[in-house]
Amino acid sequence: IFITPLTNSPFTATVSASWTRQLPDGTSITLGNHRLVIRDSKGRIYQERRLLVPEGSNQTSSITRIEISDPAAQTKYFCYPSSKTCRLTGHRAAITAPVVPVGPMGDGKRYLSREDLGKGETEGVETIGTRETVTTNAGAIGNDREVVFSKEFWYSPKLSINLVVKRTDPLHGTQTFNVSNLQLAEPDARVFAVPADYKVVDERIATP
Repeated sequence: IFITPLTNSPFTATVSASWTRQLPDGTSITLGNHRLVIRDSKGRIYQERRLLVPEGSNQTSSITRIEISDPAAQTKYFCYPSSKTCRLTGHRAAITAPVVPVGPMGDGKRYLSREDLGKGETEGVETIGTRETVTTNAGAIGNDREVVFSKEFWYSPKLSINLVVKRTDPLHGTQTFNVSNLQLAEPDARVFAVPADYKVVDERIATP
């Protein structure tokens, strides 16, 4: 889920991830997590990064990193709860995710096609569905026949983000990302402040 620094479009939500792989004997292994994402009217973004844990287990999906970005200040903090430190870097966020044109890709051994899936609704918000398919020619990666990779996503023009993404990859399994618990209200500004007990390491390059 790529979150753009869109202004005047605040929200708070949960992003749920699920990754399922199929073993040769038919056994399925599924890992997942849930993480908090927030954007305010200034385009500032707060998001957690959490460990993937086995589905149905008692393991805790702990936070490995917190990211806080500010498009106006062109800064981004990477904060690590384990060490209570934050890296401060310069940051120029892309307003939109890049769109790859349909047709041959790279050395011409892969081909991208795109299909319009129409309109839908997620969390009460209108979405537009798209399916992208990448077909890899036989022999391109040592494969004896064509290999097909697909990505289906449901995009919200109102929020300028995908609310549902499903990737089907025969090499690495199926990954799904869903946005839930969506609240379209201004978040508490305090969430964008670095915790007072964290040490900040400024990695920006000073200009003369």
